[in-house]
Order: sequence, then C-alpha cells, then structure tokens
Amino acid sequence: MTVDVRDAITQLTAGILVEKKQVQFATRVALTRVAKKAEAAELREMRDIFDRPTPFTMSGLFVRPATSSNLTAEVKLKDFAGKSSSPAATYLAAQIKGGMRGEKRFERALRSIGALPPGYRVVPGDGAELDAYGNMNRGQIVQILAYFRAFPEAGYKANMTDKKRASLQRGSKSKQGVSYFVGRPGDRLPWGIYQRVHFARGTAIRPVMIFVRSVTYQAIFDFEFVATSTVDKEFGAEFTRALAEARATQR
Repeated sequence: MTVDVRDAITQLTAGILVEKKQVQFATRVALTRVAKKAEAAELREMRDIFDRPTPFTMSGLFVRPATSSNLTAEVKLKDFAGKSSSPAATYLAAQIKGGMRGEKRFERALRSIGALPPGYRVVPGDGAELDAYGNMNRGQIVQILAYFRAFPEAGYKANMTDKKRASLQRGSKSKQGVSYFVGRPGDRLPWGIYQRVHFARGTAIRPVMIFVRSVTYQAIFDFEFVATSTVDKEFGAEFTRALAEARATQR
C-alpha cells in the first residue's frame, strides 16, 4: 500500500514563501519521522491483538528512511530471516490478509520424508512442550526432526547418530526412554506424531504434534489502517516542524 502526501504538502506550503530545497528537506525529514511513528503504532497494535507475541515477531518490522534522491519512506515487514525461521512477511500475512497459515520450516521438513500429508499443518498436542509464548519448544521440534532424520534443509544440523538414537529409545537408569512414531493409535485419537515414553514396567503414549487439514486465520491485523491513520494524524505537524527547522537553518 502507498500513502501519497503530495497534496498535503501543497496545502501546507500554500501562501508561504519557501525555497524548493527547504520543501525537499522538510519532506524527507517528515516522511522518515512519520514512518518511525507508524512503526511504533504497528508494534502497539501487535501487542494488543496478539497473545504473547514473541520478541522475534516484535522485531519483524523495519523502517527504510527517505533520502534526498528518493522522497519515500517505508514501513515494512521483514522478508528475510535466519535459516531456522520464517520471515515476518510470510507468517504474518494470514493475520493481515486472512487465509491459510503459511507452512513452517519444520512442517516442510516433515513433509519431505512423508510424515506430514499434503495440505496439512501441525498444531501442538497434549504432550508438546510449550515455550513462554505458547509455541512448541524448539528443542523438542529439533529432537523430533532429528529422530526421523528429517533435516534436508540447510540450517538443521542436529542429526542424531545411530548410537544416540538407540540410547534415546532405550533410555537409561536415570532417565526414561523416549521414541516417536507417526500414526493414529486407536479409533478416537487424531493423526499425528506421538511420543512413546518407556517405563520400567511398560510404555505410555501422548500426542506431540497433531495433523489438521488447515489452519485458517481471520484478518485481525489491519496493517494498512494503522499506517494510514498515523500518516493522516502526524504528517502535517511533522512537515511543519521540519520546514521550520529548514528555514531557521537558512537564516
């Protein structure tokens, strides 16, 4: 989306004797300042609408300031991330536009070995370990992927050795053995990845990842409205202030 402020500049400079370079300076400064205010407004909106947003999510915005040669400032969702994460522009798209959630990296890894059926997504099961933000613990995800040797993508380097895998299944005197399997045990349990815990006198299973047909979101993050409202509210004052600074400098 684009918010054009040229008409506002024309109105704000009407009847004022100003030099072109002063207007350009004021425009560049005001655009950048308002973009930073829009970024802050978007962050406040994210805190209000999301349940315990992670620091990674809250760092998913950035401002590209206006320059003398390009009088455009941008507030953007990051479209880049580390090898083990999806960029904010990808996983927040469904929250902004609505629709099906994008596929996560570990879901692609599971799909590559045939564990996760096409068209399905993963939601945490009762046996999932959750972090402080309600998401699956990364350590458990890595353990499951390593167990199934599902690390075809760069960035996943935690493949278990056969000795480690056998140790995990067997357990030890001080720790219960753990293994995983894909399936639907019984008629009432959902399809997914289950953790089998080995006790001295038997085993127990619990669902860690449940496979669901789709995860569809309603559009709850009105990114465009927040940005437009900020520009409408702030640009006039910021331009006037920047123009006064430019004129004072020229005196």
